[in-house]
Amino acid sequence: MIDHYQLLWFGMGIGFTVITESLIWFCWRFFGAGSLRDYIFEEEEPGGNYRVIKKIKSPVQKIALVEQYGQYHVFANGSEMFSTTEDENKYAEAIIHVPMAVAKKRQRILIIGAGGGITAREALLYPEVNEITAVDFDATIMDFGKNLEPLVKFNKGSLNHPKVRTVIQDGRAFVENSSEKWDIIIQDLPEPASECPELSRLFSVEYYKILQEHLEPEGVITVACSSSSTMPDYFGAVQATLKAAGFYVLPYHFDFIVEFGSDWGFCLAATRPISPRDVQIKVSTRYLNQRRLKDMFHIPYYLSVDWDERDIQTDQNKLLLKIVEETWEN
Repeated sequence: MIDHYQLLWFGMGIGFTVITESLIWFCWRFFGAGSLRDYIFEEEEPGGNYRVIKKIKSPVQKIALVEQYGQYHVFANGSEMFSTTEDENKYAEAIIHVPMAVAKKRQRILIIGAGGGITAREALLYPEVNEITAVDFDATIMDFGKNLEPLVKFNKGSLNHPKVRTVIQDGRAFVENSSEKWDIIIQDLPEPASECPELSRLFSVEYYKILQEHLEPEGVITVACSSSSTMPDYFGAVQATLKAAGFYVLPYHFDFIVEFGSDWGFCLAATRPISPRDVQIKVSTRYLNQRRLKDMFHIPYYLSVDWDERDIQTDQNKLLLKIVEETWEN
């Protein structure tokens, strides 16, 4: 017969096993190979309840697909890339319709960082567009844009549209190996970070000069400049680098995440002088009314920096990466 001492030891053994397995799972989940922090940074984690639908380690980055309150969010290397929220619609209008308004022609469009298909959706609103080349370096992200049902519904099937050609390749490598020219080039990429420092080469003066060679006469470029209220120096450095490459630069912003106190910066660049007066939106938009446009081209004090225009991103230095790392260390 089992006495009470044996029962006590038996119970302690079970408890020890449960605790040990729980600790192993906890360490795996938060510190080891299964760590969510490898996929979603704590500061980017959605507020409130959410569920992680997928975690995918693609050949180039770690991707998480998250659902919250019926909206879907895609994270890559810890940061949110895009979502099916209303903020994403505001962002897409800002990055697409401003250069579309300024370019003299809108027939051939190149979008670098187009995997979500949301920017392509906006560009397809222009009937004169003949071809959109949508480039993304991650096949998983492009597959989401083409086949993930909630995202395809949100982007209106843009990446499957007959006018859209999709390319899985590093944006710089694609341009360097191409003989094509475009009326409008949109660069919608995250900032260089320790997880992907090679992104610096898609913000360098050497690269911007290559883009200029692939612009049609009187074409324009728009470069996304991250959260400029968080990193105004980053905004200033991108402007200085574009100018060093020979562009006229018109910076603008969109405070589309007002509740978080964050503005997103953009640089519109052309080989001719451009001004806010040139921005006459050619299609119906939900957010870019005349009052909003006037505000977008007024750069408030918290986005303005006295930047030494000799201090630019090159293929050799780590200027933007240093700005990003110093911002998040403080």
